[in-house]
Amino acid sequence: MRLYLSLPVLLVALCVALEGPAPAQAAPDFSSALEKVKEIGNTLEDKARTTIERIKSSKFLSNTRAWISDKWGQAKEKIRGALS
Repeated sequence: MRLYLSLPVLLVALCVALEGPAPAQAAPDFSSALEKVKEIGNTLEDKARTTIERIKSSKFLSNTRAWISDKWGQAKEKIRGALS
């Protein structure tokens, strides 16, 4: 009876031993995720800078600035005329 029990146990032990070492559970690699986040941040920064430069140099904005400056100057003159 001992032979009937020892042979399967020996067979299972032999299979486990021949299977080789278990694959190591590697720590998650965050460097690639960090690189992706960094790349997305750089892309977003470039797009934001480009958009801001485009807005600053737009014709509409320069015309609006000139109009506001003109109206501000006119208002100053009216106030100076009223106070003097």
